[in-house]
Amino acid sequence: MKKSIIISAIIVLFILGTVIGVILINNFSGEKKETEIAEQNQEEIYDECTEEYEQMVQSNTLVEETSSEGEKISPNCSIIFRRHYNDCGHTIEQYSSIPTELVNKTEEDLREQYQVWTVEKFSRNQIILFREFDSECGEHYILREKDGKVVVYLKTGDTEELVEETDIATEFLTETDRIELQNGIEANGRVELNQIIEDYE
Repeated sequence: MKKSIIISAIIVLFILGTVIGVILINNFSGEKKETEIAEQNQEEIYDECTEEYEQMVQSNTLVEETSSEGEKISPNCSIIFRRHYNDCGHTIEQYSSIPTELVNKTEEDLREQYQVWTVEKFSRNQIILFREFDSECGEHYILREKDGKVVVYLKTGDTEELVEETDIATEFLTETDRIELQNGIEANGRVELNQIIEDYE
């Protein structure tokens, strides 16, 4: 009785093992076939599209190169004229909007328009032009006190010419500011001059 149960159990286990083995082998070979099919499909797709893909990449590269070479000036572009004066050593910058005739023009067009200037920077939104002059900048100012007000003189060599009388009363300034005004406060360029005047207002 016990022998027949043991033999039956062994037979059942053997059958189960065989069935499980067959299932595992089928699954493994099925996955392998799917992988091979996928690889074949991938190779076929790659082979068919390779030429078209390479043409597309080459075309995009050419478009990028063309657009970077032909960058055009935007209507919102600002232009900075940077002038360096060798006699006084000052560099003065003048900010301006782009002239309408330069909108949508290239760097080459800009160089043709401003032949005596050096292009220091060129982008669609900002341009910087540089030029040297063998002279003084003509923007050396001196602020002084006159009749209780702050006034501005333009200095040329040793001469001073009155160019602006402000409404700033010196009586409301600090003692230090009044002493500085008596000695004369120098400003190089209109930007620096305006900044000093604003500080006193």
